[in-house]
Amino acid sequence: MCERKTWNNYYQELVKEKLIAVVGNICEPNLGMDFNSSRAIMKDVDVIIESAASTTLNDRYDFLLDTNVNAPQRLMRFAKRCKNLKLFVHISTAYVNGRREGLIMEKALVMGENGRKDINNDEDEMCSFPRLDLADEISLAMKSTSHLSCHDQDYDVTKNLKRLGQERANNFGWYNAYHMTKAMGEMVLNEIREDIPVLIIRPTVIESSYKQPFPGWIQGNRMFDPVIISYGKGQLPAYLADPQVHMDIIPVDMVVNSTIAAIAKHGTNSYKPELNVYHVASGVVNPLRFYLSKYTRDAILSNNEMGDAMDEKMVRKLQSKAKAKVAYAEQLCKMYEFVGFIKGRFDTGNMQKLLKEMSKEEQLNFEVDVTKIDWRTIF
Repeated sequence: MCERKTWNNYYQELVKEKLIAVVGNICEPNLGMDFNSSRAIMKDVDVIIESAASTTLNDRYDFLLDTNVNAPQRLMRFAKRCKNLKLFVHISTAYVNGRREGLIMEKALVMGENGRKDINNDEDEMCSFPRLDLADEISLAMKSTSHLSCHDQDYDVTKNLKRLGQERANNFGWYNAYHMTKAMGEMVLNEIREDIPVLIIRPTVIESSYKQPFPGWIQGNRMFDPVIISYGKGQLPAYLADPQVHMDIIPVDMVVNSTIAAIAKHGTNSYKPELNVYHVASGVVNPLRFYLSKYTRDAILSNNEMGDAMDEKMVRKLQSKAKAKVAYAEQLCKMYEFVGFIKGRFDTGNMQKLLKEMSKEEQLNFEVDVTKIDWRTIF
């Protein structure tokens, strides 16, 4: 917005000069691009930022595998054909770490590891859980869809594939199929990248902006938004959480700024075929904890005043509404268990180091310091 005001009438010309829209789909062969676009990108591009993903926590397992696992693999194979590529950036999530406990370091995932909690780094404990085999999971999803008949209803198909994804996630130690498939996507990239430099950005729960384009901005209704909105509307009477757990939230503009700053550091001409991981999180350096709030409400009517005012029909109606609210609350609390009951905390050493390396002007233009957030002004 500020850029548009500065350039005024020249803004459109600037955008046309800097940006070229390309029709494509990373779930299709050759990324869904036409031949000329594909060749031009291979010749000129120096940084690839892959942020496309299916972010629905309980989506169909086959959809999640295709978007979060197969698609990054296709894009990496394309990246290897780019002559001037300096960096491949993959936007992931901190929750690829599954149910691990304690301080979780910024380490790359390796093929086959599961998301179970690391109890005192006991390798025997970790080995007692099943090893994740990507090929088996993809095959399982394909078999599940191939067994369906033309008489199966879309609703039933979707329901069964969603249930399958949740079952597989539980089996291997992730909270949901989204986190699990994002972890699988990271494993694939690490496995096949060879000498391609890779930067993995792992934000926690992304919420409304800290500053840009203005405080409180967000687009869409995703991540933790359903809980916040439902609570604000009175549809969610309570949210279950451990009051001592860090509610790890990060503003969307800080995720963007952190990504840009990390690209500036690792996407230079000094070519190093490394894989670097950045947790973009607040829980360690600026923790926000759940806490119990006691709300008192004056009774609308005393027991004596109620009398015959509430007939049997009204009572049944209120009971039905109460049961629906409880069921909805249980559903949301289970879906967002990873927010309210997680036992892990995400180390941000790489992000803190990057912050120290930035000049004062860079820090001013690209706000990444989460210690500046005053949570009382956010909530």
